[in-house]
Amino acid sequence: MAKSMKAMLEARAAENTKRHHEAVYADDFDVGRQHVKVEVEGIERNPYQPRIHYAESAVQELALSIEAVGLLQPITLRKVDDRYQLIAGERRLRAHKVLGRTHIEALVISANDEESALLALAENMDRADLSDFEIGLGIRQIQLEFPHRTKLAEHLRIQRSDLYRYLAFDALPDEVKDRLRLNPALISRSAATDIVKALKEGEGTPEERLGRLRKAWEKLEAGKLEQSKVARFVARPHAEASGKPRPVVLYQKGERIGSITAGDTQLVVKIATAALSEDQRRQLSDFVVDLFR
Repeated sequence: MAKSMKAMLEARAAENTKRHHEAVYADDFDVGRQHVKVEVEGIERNPYQPRIHYAESAVQELALSIEAVGLLQPITLRKVDDRYQLIAGERRLRAHKVLGRTHIEALVISANDEESALLALAENMDRADLSDFEIGLGIRQIQLEFPHRTKLAEHLRIQRSDLYRYLAFDALPDEVKDRLRLNPALISRSAATDIVKALKEGEGTPEERLGRLRKAWEKLEAGKLEQSKVARFVARPHAEASGKPRPVVLYQKGERIGSITAGDTQLVVKIATAALSEDQRRQLSDFVVDLFR
């Protein structure tokens, strides 16, 4: 099995090497119809690239793959004046730089700014590791640049309701968006939508709601609060930061016999009947009655 796999890889590498050598190096070509080899250092980054972070391990892994079997899919470029601008394939381009390659095979297409932005975003949305926040930034950038918004969801192959959830990130406070740029995958588009709603409709003043968001965010980044519970914490002054209240567990001789849970409207005490004698049950009942006299 190992030998057959090795032979297959060698054959694939030879095929790709031959294709690379036959690629056209000249700048005269039919746009969108011909592969060309382009100097790596002469390619500009796509200004509409939505991805913020690239995992170096993934780029290194891709570089090893390209070294073994060649580039299986050319990158996509467009001509802007006398320069090449990347549309799709930044990881492949980075991998070539890791390998020290001077040229890369590319497909040059005719695309305006809007088409370039949509293609870059659509390609990245097909990858599972692109965060909702990064997608939201990409969508927002397209909206700001271009007036054609009605068919945007259709172009991106998403529901209109989902489009609004992605755009909810833009309504978050700037300080939160700055922290998301450092950790884009921290919250989903649904959580962002709920947080925006809590900031608008939650109890207290806007300053108080923002203060609760800051506290909740610290707990979120520390892993002490689930993203789905942030909005609840922002909306209510006395909400538990952990989402659901954590019960106080009661033990007797090392065995759990009950719990005390402080909810939003009730304090719930649960004790196993067998854990209390008749006298203890009477004393507990008398204590509770006396407590509210």
